[in-house]
Amino acid sequence: MTQNSFSNGQEVATPAQSRALVLAHEVRARASRERRNRNCLIGVLLIGTFVAAMGWATLIEKPRFAAESRFSVRGTNVMQAGAAGATGFLATGSGAAGAGFVDGFAVNDFLKSRDSMLQLAKRVDLPRILHVDPAAGSDVLYRAYGEAVSVKFKMVEQENVVEVSAYSPGDSRRMAEALLAQAQLFVSRMDDQGVQNTLDVDARQLGAAQDKAIAAANAVAAWRAENHNIDPEAEASMVMTMIGQIEQELNTARINYAKVKAFDNPDHPMLQTARMQVSALEAQLEQARQRLAGSSTSQAARLRTYTELKNAQTFTDNNLAAARDAYQQAYRETTRLRRYLTVIARPVASDRPTSPDLPMVAIEALLAGGVLTFLLMLGLSLFRGGRR
Repeated sequence: MTQNSFSNGQEVATPAQSRALVLAHEVRARASRERRNRNCLIGVLLIGTFVAAMGWATLIEKPRFAAESRFSVRGTNVMQAGAAGATGFLATGSGAAGAGFVDGFAVNDFLKSRDSMLQLAKRVDLPRILHVDPAAGSDVLYRAYGEAVSVKFKMVEQENVVEVSAYSPGDSRRMAEALLAQAQLFVSRMDDQGVQNTLDVDARQLGAAQDKAIAAANAVAAWRAENHNIDPEAEASMVMTMIGQIEQELNTARINYAKVKAFDNPDHPMLQTARMQVSALEAQLEQARQRLAGSSTSQAARLRTYTELKNAQTFTDNNLAAARDAYQQAYRETTRLRRYLTVIARPVASDRPTSPDLPMVAIEALLAGGVLTFLLMLGLSLFRGGRR
């Protein structure tokens, strides 16, 4: 009879096989325990992370209420409006699309700045609304302001979106309305500054033209006072008329003298008189000509200086008139480029808290638990591998 005998038709296990079966049962039991422990650990991590996140969201984190406002910065375009006729085409910014982007981004950057925060603190009780200690300093308040205020600029629609979150619906609405008022004031200041910068060049040219015109008029007045002559042109015309009259009289006197001399009588009673008359008229004519253009103080010299001053005055007056027309034209065109803020949606606070978002917190908690579980399993695997 061999060792592997049969009893009643069944095989009887040897001691070696029995030990193998016992070891197999122990291995399976140990693997089952490790699997149960691993599943329990995974469940504890996932449930613990979920419970901790939801507890933080519901018990520790204070709910916030959001209020959103939308607006756009616009302005009329003179060139496009003229091309469009009576349609009154409106374009953003100062006319070009790039200018619209510049205006929108300027308002966007202003609302994110510390200056905007300080101005808002003057309109509302910002430390109380944001739950910040007033003695904490401006840096802490600015960080809270950055967390509570979200400003976005949509380039396609060319509109600004301002979303404010606070711990009560009333506070969020008041903050959003105050920021909207600040944006309107900023656009108004930006528009006034743009108009002023545009008109500065024309205003300086107009002022310079006025100064030159005044200086030219003062030079003419000083010349008249110095020379005791109101109108040298009229005086020169008078002298020229007098010269013409003297020349006519001189011609007549010379004719008479020639007639008397033709008698060939040295003792003629009219000879001496005619000669003296001719000499006197010649002397008067010479004096008149000297008065007109004979020296540096003659009428011609004075008239030259006066004419130069009058020409300068006329030139400056024309420049002044042109500068005034240019300034008025620039002012009219600039006033048509006025920027203004168009409110698209006024702030209305939400009735339900918008933060924290419980569904999103739950999803994030499950994701965080999964990551922790993966890291833990990876660490345990490495640890077991090292022990083996």
